[in-house]
Amino acid sequence: MESRALTARGGRRLWVVLALAAFCLASLAQAGRAADETVRAVAVYDGDTCRLADGRTLRLAGVDAPETAHEGRPAQYFAEQAKAALDGLTRGVALRFVEVGPAQDRFGRLLGDLVLPDGRSLTEILLSRGCVFVFWHKDMGPAVFNRLLALQRRAMAQGQGFWPRLLSLPPPAAPYVGNASSHRFHGSNCPDAARIARRNRVALATLGEAFNQGYAPARDCTPWP
Repeated sequence: MESRALTARGGRRLWVVLALAAFCLASLAQAGRAADETVRAVAVYDGDTCRLADGRTLRLAGVDAPETAHEGRPAQYFAEQAKAALDGLTRGVALRFVEVGPAQDRFGRLLGDLVLPDGRSLTEILLSRGCVFVFWHKDMGPAVFNRLLALQRRAMAQGQGFWPRLLSLPPPAAPYVGNASSHRFHGSNCPDAARIARRNRVALATLGEAFNQGYAPARDCTPWP
């Protein structure tokens, strides 16, 4: 009797182990498919976001583009040029989707990069053309951040895209206030600037200094023209 009970318990344990193994293998296979997935963009919303043929929305990870007109707000400087650049790179092209960091953002959009058939990264191309800027997030590893920042600094030095006008704007009366924790910066009079913990506050005299150090403008109180 005891022998039969032990055999039954052993069989149940084996079934549980096999079920867990099958689940893990299925999850890994799904992750592999997502990482190597071939996609097509059918609509472009702005310089960093597009809609795929299957209805999903994809946001390029680690960068941000000037905002197009929405919710009654006018388009920011260079927004339409950045949108046109992404549209031109994706139109009619089979692209490889590569996950970067978390699979989705808080809006449910896919996060990652799109790679052209020749192996070039759309994120890197747009950065090099001065159509987007580095947008740090907590899941971005130092190697990725430094690689993207190097491309941004080169585009700034070469006067690509929006950089000539942006960097020629007059300096503020008081330094911008950077947040070393979030890598965002605010105007000195912005209410959010006052909420930054003293240990995280960084004074940034100009836009050039802010972007050169990898800070991105906060959504509110942005100095973007």
